[in-house]
Amino acid sequence: MKKFLTTAVLSLTLMVSLAAPAFAAGDNYTTCMAAIDEHRTIQSQAHQAAQAMRKMGYSEDSAYVQSAKTTWKEAAAEIAAYERLAQYSDEDIRILATTVYYEAGSTTDQLREYVAQVVLNRVASSRFPNSVKAVVTQPGQYAGKYAAVSTTQAAQNASSTNYLSCVSAAKKAMMGRVDMPANVLFQANFAQGSGVWKSVYFNSGWFSSTSYFCYL
Repeated sequence: MKKFLTTAVLSLTLMVSLAAPAFAAGDNYTTCMAAIDEHRTIQSQAHQAAQAMRKMGYSEDSAYVQSAKTTWKEAAAEIAAYERLAQYSDEDIRILATTVYYEAGSTTDQLREYVAQVVLNRVASSRFPNSVKAVVTQPGQYAGKYAAVSTTQAAQNASSTNYLSCVSAAKKAMMGRVDMPANVLFQANFAQGSGVWKSVYFNSGWFSSTSYFCYL
């Protein structure tokens, strides 16, 4: 009987580890809430699995209990990320994705993510406007047309695949998953500000460029 229970609990732990969030239809907030609920369920299942293993005599250091704990912590990280994403509107995501598209849409995931993060760093900085739209439309910075729905539609029509990659990059940055210092506030094809945090060279075979991500 104990062997059967062990197998059942381990199967539950494995299912918890592999479970993916079920996304609900609707706007960004609705989608994020659905993902958060899904990961809270995963946490509950992981807790139950750990408790069952403890009752069966397994120690806190056992691989089984540790596996359940790891699953719980991974779900907690997902919840935190979706809570951050939920703070942004559908328009925020659209404008940021469109900006990323026209700044780095046909390059690499790394460059797309870095461009998105610079915009968000500016939103968080007291030296720049405090919204995605205001940062993107600020005179002398990005192009104000990036905020227009027609510009987004043009990007989607030109390359839906690249645009979806830009949406992914925007959301990843909004979820706090892009590793970049908060004081990196400039992105261009030349160095500026107080110094270069990182320069990234890109060569597609038909065009090449170097993007500089710089400190204020």
